[in-house]
Amino acid sequence: MLTLAAAEATRGWGGPVALLVVAVLYIAGATIHYGWLEKRGGLPSPTEDTDTDPGVKPQVKPVSDTDDTGRDTGWWGRIVERDGRRVRATGPAPERDEDLDLELVDEEPETAEKVIGRMLDRGHPYMEIVRQVMDDLEVSEATAKRAIRDVRAERIAAAS
Repeated sequence: MLTLAAAEATRGWGGPVALLVVAVLYIAGATIHYGWLEKRGGLPSPTEDTDTDPGVKPQVKPVSDTDDTGRDTGWWGRIVERDGRRVRATGPAPERDEDLDLELVDEEPETAEKVIGRMLDRGHPYMEIVRQVMDDLEVSEATAKRAIRDVRAERIAAAS
């Protein structure tokens, strides 16, 4: 900034001098305020037990209690690991009822040949079969048509 002021002869030194005065006043004010706070006893620290009144319970502990889960197992629940995250469980672990539990994953996904065979048995038009195979199995039109030809050829060979 001083370099810019010195480079232009038409500008005066009033701006940089004013900034310098403001900076000096700010530093002096901050130093005086800090000294005044220290003289009065400073601001109370929430981590020191001696700073609080006898009837006030400190809210912040100087030691971290993240590894201590013994205190986290009261009437409000316990800490458990689920999917790699620590969560609070409020009740007992649920028991699995094997009779009611259903498998959500199919044992064997339906193949293209089964889909095509089922649609041919029901009498669906050729282009509808092609469109359905393309949508369900996410294949190209040529692959769908080739699979239909293969299924028809297998059926003809099996019938002969």
